[in-house]
Amino acid sequence: MNQVPVPRKDVSIPDGRDLAAQFTEYAKAARGTAIKNRTKGDHFGEELAQCRADVYEQAAGLARQLPLTEAANQMMDHAKATHVRTPPLIDFDQAGKHYIIARAWQFCAWQIDRSLPEVAPKWS
Repeated sequence: MNQVPVPRKDVSIPDGRDLAAQFTEYAKAARGTAIKNRTKGDHFGEELAQCRADVYEQAAGLARQLPLTEAANQMMDHAKATHVRTPPLIDFDQAGKHYIIARAWQFCAWQIDRSLPEVAPKWS
């Protein structure tokens, strides 16, 4: 059962520059994970980490360029467009990448506004 976050009035929207820097740090960490996975021979893990890094870099750009409310809405739109509702039996790797991308976009949007509805739920 999916839980919708309850809006909180006492939470302020973070500063766009700070958030962009935070997303950039997330991207660096994800790229580090990708390199570590490559050296271990985990090519799928490398691709997933690279997908997250790419989303975090794009999210940093949105946080720098747009008002944060608009950036969060665009991030959720990306999450909705990319999300795969259930894992398929065929072409699982591609669906897994889309799932990770959607979850990363949603995560970034929630860093701005936790009251936004969940659009990319976890796979059961």
